[in-house]
Amino acid sequence: MEYTAKKILVVDDDKEIREIITFVLTRHGFHVEAASNGQQLQRFLALQLPDLIILDVMMPGEDGYHICRSLRTDPSTRDIPVMMITAHAEDIYQRISIDLGAVQHMTKPFHPLELAEKVQTILGAKSYSC
Repeated sequence: MEYTAKKILVVDDDKEIREIITFVLTRHGFHVEAASNGQQLQRFLALQLPDLIILDVMMPGEDGYHICRSLRTDPSTRDIPVMMITAHAEDIYQRISIDLGAVQHMTKPFHPLELAEKVQTILGAKSYSC
């Protein structure tokens, strides 16, 4: 049986965070694309739908909460799992993420292995790390 890598789209305005997440998840066998804002996300979604969206909360322009709300109201994206990430550690941010329909919430900084484990749990995927 052939393994097809799950597709993950990372949306974060911080290039370093995008690169870290991409590196970690690629090493665990996922196919990762990255966008720096909501406009790039929409362009990507017009071409293909990912299996998971990892979405930063605080971004210039359209923030992650607004984007998440839009994803949940669009019939073509409403069933794509969303993991919210933020530098805010207060519990209220996790509550807002879950209330908006995110399946997971992580606080930055995060441990790379914890990120990989949460993604694997969300997608029901086994690790195919190198």
